[in-house]
Amino acid sequence: MGPLASACIAVLLVAAVSAWDLRVLRPAPSVARLLPALLVPLAIPLLVPVSWVYARALTTVLCVVMAGKAYELWRGRVPDPRLLEHPSSFCFWLLVPPKARLPADPAEAQRVRAEGRHRLLRALAKTPGVAVLTLVHLRWPVLHHDPWVEAFWGLWITYLGVSAFVDVVTGLAMQTGIHVAEGFDAPPLARSPRDFWGRRWNLVVHDLVFRHVFLPLGGLRRPLRSTVGVFVISGLIHEYFVLACLGHPGRYPGFMMLFFGLHGLAVMVQLAWDRGPGRRSRMARPLAIVLHLAWFTLTAPLFFAPIGEIFARAWPS
Repeated sequence: MGPLASACIAVLLVAAVSAWDLRVLRPAPSVARLLPALLVPLAIPLLVPVSWVYARALTTVLCVVMAGKAYELWRGRVPDPRLLEHPSSFCFWLLVPPKARLPADPAEAQRVRAEGRHRLLRALAKTPGVAVLTLVHLRWPVLHHDPWVEAFWGLWITYLGVSAFVDVVTGLAMQTGIHVAEGFDAPPLARSPRDFWGRRWNLVVHDLVFRHVFLPLGGLRRPLRSTVGVFVISGLIHEYFVLACLGHPGRYPGFMMLFFGLHGLAVMVQLAWDRGPGRRSRMARPLAIVLHLAWFTLTAPLFFAPIGEIFARAWPS
């Protein structure tokens, strides 16, 4: 099967899953009807040619989101049910990753469009940073010989590149007047693992796992169990991402699970500290930011080793 034929079949399957979710999943919330909506999207990336690195990665992200939204629909926990009333707004909800909300009136829609234009300008402001980091990569490829130097570089180019892309997608989507939640909140300024994962990084996934994993497992009433569940699911999602992008487990199977396991442990230690000895003490903000950045850089090679394997063939050299 040729690459274009594979891509066309993938698009048709996305449309079929969308129709299944809209027409079949909502009226009959049975597990048997949920399974196709979960499993078919997760198989779609395998139809995209492995040589199409970025297309396959984006397809994988989209399909993970579709599976998550199908589960959300099945559980009846869509934040704004009005989005399900028409096929066009339903497709918007299903295919645009962040949480969305219809405007209450034309004035709010205008404010949403203005906020969307602000996000587009914000994305433009991040492009010089991406360009500088790309030039550093081209000028000093030796930086990739040290896993921690590479990880520090990877932290910044991932944040700037991914957040700029999310700003473009959400900024354009908001020109419809539908509000779309933020994807990031200045993660380099995080003061702790809990601050980073709970309030700043990848708020799309955070929102989904918070509502569908953390809260059902007990939330703040049982924080340790809920935190373990969140980081296990996050690790599995990222292991799937690597598998789907490469078409095989790659050279670093289990690295994502180990990375998220370590960070889950760090969050649990912080929870225990904040509820005990640390309840009455607070570290100076600049020092907390530096220490958290050091911790993240120390563990980041576990994350960037498999990510680097995915994009090594597509990255300019």
